[in-house]
Amino acid sequence: MRCLKKTFRDILPVAAGGLLPLLMAGPAHAIQAHGPPEGIYVHQIGHILFGMAMLGFALRIRISRLMVRKSWQLMALGALLLFFWNGWAFIAHILAAKVPASDFITNNQGIRMWMIIHNPVDLCYFIFKMDHLLCVPAIICIYRSLKRMNESTPRSLKRL
Repeated sequence: MRCLKKTFRDILPVAAGGLLPLLMAGPAHAIQAHGPPEGIYVHQIGHILFGMAMLGFALRIRISRLMVRKSWQLMALGALLLFFWNGWAFIAHILAAKVPASDFITNNQGIRMWMIIHNPVDLCYFIFKMDHLLCVPAIICIYRSLKRMNESTPRSLKRL
């Protein structure tokens, strides 16, 4: 017990000093808006690269011996869903450029709250903005996959 008190006394000033910068936090500027057209191009390239990576990952699992395990089947399904999500989001970004700002009703802060659908492009945009219908199931599949892998880990490895 005496050793624990001494350790706590030694760690407390270091921990307090480490937390002090959090109390003096300022803007992080972590999100940078890039003006058109470069910003959307870079973002779209990101969707293409991420989508191809997920497709490659799913195919590698599919052709390997890992596919016999349920956990890896779920991982491959999650990766495949993320591939489709990237394509879905890619199309949504293209459609977003086609929908005029006048089709949206904003609140007092200027946040878009509702959309008035005037034509098929507006309807497609509305449907393609529901990309969470692909993304959330993908993340759930990956989570369930990792959970299964963790549960099937031999006890000797869990002690590490």
